[in-house]
Amino acid sequence: MRNRAGMATKISPERRAQIGVEKRARTRATILSAAFHLLGRPNGRSTRIEEVCGIALISRGTFYNYFSDIDELFEVLTYEMSHEFNVAVQELMRTLPICAMRVALAIRYYLHRARQDPSWGWAMVNLSSVGPIFGSDTFQYATASVQEGIESGEFKLQSVTIGRDMMIGTVLASMTTLLRQEQEHDHPEKVVRQILSAFQVPPSIIDDCVAIELLDLPLQVP
Repeated sequence: MRNRAGMATKISPERRAQIGVEKRARTRATILSAAFHLLGRPNGRSTRIEEVCGIALISRGTFYNYFSDIDELFEVLTYEMSHEFNVAVQELMRTLPICAMRVALAIRYYLHRARQDPSWGWAMVNLSSVGPIFGSDTFQYATASVQEGIESGEFKLQSVTIGRDMMIGTVLASMTTLLRQEQEHDHPEKVVRQILSAFQVPPSIIDDCVAIELLDLPLQVP
């Protein structure tokens, strides 16, 4: 490196290491952004490593410096897309007194976000076809929520697994419907009503669940 006078300047080992770390971070972010761009399309589930490399302007060898395979990339991308959003939603859920309200809030946020940001929605749908629905964090939290609802007596279900599959399977299908064809604005609330009705939650409580106001949350994407 040279200064403005054209004289060579020395870079300390610490600064050189820092530059390397920053470069790796930028390249990793570029790969994730390219993958999000490709997966955020209706046919994005067929995304291949070659396509990611083409969008990111990197070689296949460079790709493998960051991810062992396409599945690891998808797993990391799902986390990057959903973690902060999930944290924000869960912070709001903790303020609600019963499990049914917390489950309803999460479902509504997911469906309304997909409508607001179709690229995010399609990426979540496509990533769900190659891994846990909506990512491992959401999948595990959905399982725990259904179990809590059964143990508290709010949900009349014989199986946590069946209840979880009913819930997240319906949300996934409903998200796909919202992305493919415009629905009424309260479609997410209608989905919540059907799910909670299937769980045998009393109608008066369901009314309270769908009446809770949704706050604006940041829509961060890779």
